[in-house]
Amino acid sequence: MNDLDYMLRALEIARQGVGLTSPGALVGAVIVKHHQIVGEAFYTYDEKEHAEIRALRQAGSAARDSTVYTTLEPCSHQGRTGPCAQALIEAGIARVVTAMADPNPEVNGRGIAMLRAANIPTDVGLLQTDAALLNEAFITYKTRRRPFGILKIAMTLDGKIATAGGESKWITSEAARAEVQSMRHQVDAVVTGSGTFLKDAPQLTDRTGLPRRRPLLRVVLDRRLRLDCAPDFISFRGSLAELSKDLYAREIQSFMLECGPDLAFNALNAGVIDKIVAFVAPKILGGRDVASIGGEGFKQLSDALPLHITCKPIGPDLMITGYIHRSS
Repeated sequence: MNDLDYMLRALEIARQGVGLTSPGALVGAVIVKHHQIVGEAFYTYDEKEHAEIRALRQAGSAARDSTVYTTLEPCSHQGRTGPCAQALIEAGIARVVTAMADPNPEVNGRGIAMLRAANIPTDVGLLQTDAALLNEAFITYKTRRRPFGILKIAMTLDGKIATAGGESKWITSEAARAEVQSMRHQVDAVVTGSGTFLKDAPQLTDRTGLPRRRPLLRVVLDRRLRLDCAPDFISFRGSLAELSKDLYAREIQSFMLECGPDLAFNALNAGVIDKIVAFVAPKILGGRDVASIGGEGFKQLSDALPLHITCKPIGPDLMITGYIHRSS
């Protein structure tokens, strides 16, 4: 095995923290000595200790003169725990390989500098794209001080989310619906509009059965005061910008919006959405109504939101993931 193999293992371990780390980052650490893994661990928020510290404990005395692989820069500050970079120095680590610098302004290169100042060779950037993708929500949360927003759409090939008569269950396959459950497990909150809530009575629950450190927050936007009550839901009556600030104040790192076409456009236009995930079923409904994105629409092509997309099959459907590129 080589550096690449060990970093892939660190990323694999980090993913075990999904649902257990927010508002922290997904981090995996692997300690290698004489081509053998002597310690490995991932971070969970409630256990407090960072992945590097847990891996060091597992490695024990074998940590001395070893190489440590981390998916995120070891921290350099006193937070809920002491600085990991200092712990690595004291453990006698010979070399550190980290996938990316920590976007947290409290760290942001200081951990790397601390290690190098202690004459520990520290390589940065191995599988950086993969590591950044793993922590895309954490990066937005820390650098933009707002939650990472995902818009989920299920539609036909011609962009319809329902029939002309309003029938929408189920446009996509069971495999696509299972993928949506996995997406819900990865976020802290699910948001819908009052129209969708009144029409479909969605549960908006995480039905994966996988552990999560806090319940999925369920929010209904109700600016028109259409709901008397929504048991177990939060009824929010402010603007989309105010919603983003409110979620951030609740330490919500990411949310998924599952809604009708008008709210979808308004959320995109308000700048609270970072990623669109569209499940496209191989079906044609036709008609002029019930488009996946509604609202007023952009008046000029130059105003259209540019996306960088990837596609993959999910059962008989196609899952299209698009990232919105904006300057703020």
